[in-house]
Amino acid sequence: MARDARWDALLELVGKHGRVEVEEAAAALAVSAATIRRDLDQLAEQHLLTRTRGGAVAHGVSYELALRYKTGRHAPEKQAIGRAVSGLVAVGEVVGLTGGTTVTEVARALAVRPDIVGETTVAGGQPTLTVVTNALNIASELAIRPQIKMVVTGGVARPQSYELTGPLAVGVMNEITLDVAVLGVNA
Repeated sequence: MARDARWDALLELVGKHGRVEVEEAAAALAVSAATIRRDLDQLAEQHLLTRTRGGAVAHGVSYELALRYKTGRHAPEKQAIGRAVSGLVAVGEVVGLTGGTTVTEVARALAVRPDIVGETTVAGGQPTLTVVTNALNIASELAIRPQIKMVVTGGVARPQSYELTGPLAVGVMNEITLDVAVLGVNA
């Protein structure tokens, strides 16, 4: 099993159970205990878990896989979903995007869609698309696109998902009317 696949599996085990034992993980992943120990040490160095004697535990009560490790999982499927959902959005609409790896692929598909990229404005001089998001990674990717007007909610950043949360984000969303909303789920 490749290192990245092992790391994903270990993080999934820690996320699901809150902890993992070296011997159990070695048996489950069909690798040596020494390999699991090295993997856990490297994941702990990246602050993705906390190493314990004989295993590892989640960093906090609500442990989530870091976004950068979720991004590569099922990438072709997420890209296909992104393209399909992008096709449902009409030029000139106001689109709400939450965070998450699949929704990020929707944003990327919107950013390269020919009818959106081809024009910088629609009738009345407005951008061809308005995107409202609470996701810092999506905002940073789309903010450089002149044909897309970016609105970011504000709020407190969640390091696991790069999403802005809290009363400020909720208050902004309560004042905005969306034509389309794309919501990510944490599976």
